[in-house]
Amino acid sequence: MAMAIPFYIGSYLAIDMCLGSLILFVWEKINKAKADALATAVFFGLICGDGIWTLPASILALAGVKPPICMKFLSRGNNAKVDAFLGSQG
Repeated sequence: MAMAIPFYIGSYLAIDMCLGSLILFVWEKINKAKADALATAVFFGLICGDGIWTLPASILALAGVKPPICMKFLSRGNNAKVDAFLGSQG
């Protein structure tokens, strides 16, 4: 199931889970007692914080704002050619 969730929801969840696990691992190495006592509350707070971003993202999507898909590091001439090509695609 852990392997299927990123395919269904998206890779950002898998990245969040991986970072959270890494933070918890390091936290347990530093102070096991505090990690055991507070890890659940901290990570549920992080999950809620990730969910809070859903509302602004939904509003931006409804407003028609399109996020950039990639960044280009090209010279001015090459950038103009790429923009012209992408503009002709649709």
